[in-house]
Amino acid sequence: MKEKILVVSILILGVGIGFFGWKKFQSRSGEVRDPVVVNEWSSISLKNTEGKEVIPSEIPGKLKLVYFGFSHCPDMCPRALLDMSSAVRILGEKGNSLTPVFISVDPERDSPELLANYVKQFPGKRLLALTGEKSKLDRLQAAFGAVSKKVNNPQIEGGYTVDHTVFLYVMDDQNRIVAAYPGGTDGKILADEIRRFL
Repeated sequence: MKEKILVVSILILGVGIGFFGWKKFQSRSGEVRDPVVVNEWSSISLKNTEGKEVIPSEIPGKLKLVYFGFSHCPDMCPRALLDMSSAVRILGEKGNSLTPVFISVDPERDSPELLANYVKQFPGKRLLALTGEKSKLDRLQAAFGAVSKKVNNPQIEGGYTVDHTVFLYVMDDQNRIVAAYPGGTDGKILADEIRRFL
C-alpha cells in the first residue's frame, strides 16, 4: 500500500512540475511566450499504423496537434482525440494545414495494428497514430515536458494502466511548440485558438 501511495505521489509531482512548467511559459490563450524547440521531433523515428518508421517532422501539415496517451485510456484520451478531430472539422479548409497526431505512451499494448483500428473510432481521416520503442518515447516525452508512468492494477484488462500528462501541443513546421492546452479543451476553443497560427 505504501509503495502504491509513493508511486502515485511521484506521478502527481511529475505531472504538476510539467503543468506548472508549461504555465510559466504560457499566455492566458495557451500560446507559449517563448516557443520551445523540440529537436527530437526530427531526430527520433516512430512507427505509424502501417508499421513503417517515420520521422514526426516529416508528417504533412503546417501545424501538428500532438497528444500523448494510450488506447486503453478510459476517458481523457478519447475526449482529447474527439476534441482534436472536432477542431480539424471546425477549421474547414484551413484544417487541411493541421494534422492531429496521437502518440502512444503504452508500446507494450499499442501495436501499430491495434492503433490502426483504434483511430478509426474517431471522426475524420486525418488523425495519425504513432508508437515505438519505450526509450524513444521517453526521450520524446521529456522533450515536450510530458511524463507517463505505468501503474499496476490487477482489476483492469492487461493488469495495468498508464498515468500521463494530458496536454495538447501545437507544433509548427520549425519543430517548435507554439501553444499548449490542457486535456478537456473543447474542439471549438481549440479551433479558435489554432486559427491564429494558420
